[in-house]
Amino acid sequence: MILETFSSLGDIANSPFIVPVAACTMVLGIVVARIWSGARKRELESHERLAAIAQGITPPPTAEELVLTQAPRQAGGSLRRRANIRLTGIVLVSAAAGIVLFFAALAAILLNRDVLCGAATGLIPLGIGVGFLIDSRIQAREIEAATEAASAPAPPPAYNA
Repeated sequence: MILETFSSLGDIANSPFIVPVAACTMVLGIVVARIWSGARKRELESHERLAAIAQGITPPPTAEELVLTQAPRQAGGSLRRRANIRLTGIVLVSAAAGIVLFFAALAAILLNRDVLCGAATGLIPLGIGVGFLIDSRIQAREIEAATEAASAPAPPPAYNA
């Protein structure tokens, strides 16, 4: 009975499923280690803050407090966000063009027109990239309208006679 168990362990080691099972186990181990590490970090930060309070020292701010205390620059933030959206759109449209050109070249090299079906995968990043570029343009118009409204002189008050 025991010998049969050990012989089946050898079968498990030679199983084709050992790699996927090991990969899933590794991912699970990484997730558990990350959760444990985060909890340990919060515990250490809590002890550090309590020790600082006990000594009468102002405790250092947490990461959340730092984010909340930094005043966001509205104009710079919106321009930066618009630039990031535009950059993302350009990168996605370029990636779509690269995918289409890759499959076109591959079809020409292999002399097989069926390979051109892969060029359709370029439509996904193309559509997303065009959407980002449209969004960037809409935001530019909104910023221009807000700037014009802020710089326009106020109308004179109406007098009722």
